[in-house]
Amino acid sequence: MSSFLQNYKRQPKLFIDLPSKGSFYDNTVLENGVCSQLPVFGMNAMDEILFKTPDALFSGAATAEVIMSCIPSILDPWKLVGFDIDYILVAIRIATYNDELPIKTTCPSCNSDNESVLSLTTLIQNFDNYKIENHFSIDELTFRLKPLTYKEMTDIALESYNLERQVLGIARNKDFTETQRDAETQRMYNAMGDLNLKTGVKYIKSIDNGNDTETDVQVINDFISTNDTKFYNQLKENIVDLSNQWKIPDVEIKCGEENCDTEYKSKIDLDYSNFFGLQFLHSRNLIS
Repeated sequence: MSSFLQNYKRQPKLFIDLPSKGSFYDNTVLENGVCSQLPVFGMNAMDEILFKTPDALFSGAATAEVIMSCIPSILDPWKLVGFDIDYILVAIRIATYNDELPIKTTCPSCNSDNESVLSLTTLIQNFDNYKIENHFSIDELTFRLKPLTYKEMTDIALESYNLERQVLGIARNKDFTETQRDAETQRMYNAMGDLNLKTGVKYIKSIDNGNDTETDVQVINDFISTNDTKFYNQLKENIVDLSNQWKIPDVEIKCGEENCDTEYKSKIDLDYSNFFGLQFLHSRNLIS
């Protein structure tokens, strides 16, 4: 016999269309390949606990689990691209709490703290015009770029963190001679350089010359790493440009301090533990 409590189970609070329009996904990522009108449920008790578990947050597992819980039609969150992840998490917060998000920023002119309320619905409307792909050309070659998946971003972040920890460990190791310490530190810096190169190459979907197309990651990596620096430098410039287009839009703030009234923009720092846990979402100033 079913309980009357079945009538009070959580229901979807809103429906969303993914900014990527499903361009990078197949039926293993989205149920039936559908990327529009996805039902979004509010978080349950276990979801909130996950977002307060440091290890799960650090590994990305908490974010993946909560997405599947709140949007069941997403089958594999690890394959979602970055700007879809940001959009989804904002939608989940709206479904869980409400549209309003208290934020605290610091005025770059008078250094006073400003507390205001951000409309998350207004924020996610800015995702409608995201540029999904980009390309650039060098000589006869055309480089076609794509966003990284959540799995790729998480793996890169973890690898970078581990390398930084190793550098600190080398600096603190009293058993090393100065020569050994310099050699080990240089080895770590070389590994960081390799990681930066590997990260850049991951953004490349393909390279073509009008007749032939190359998609093999290792072949492309070898090409970029052994060729003129103009290829890698141009790649970095275009990645930065795309990353700026894909980031969460800056928030416009007007200082409330008497005799100030400075208008400035603040970057939303989507720290998931703050975003779903603490009262305020702390932001960093970008433009005064």
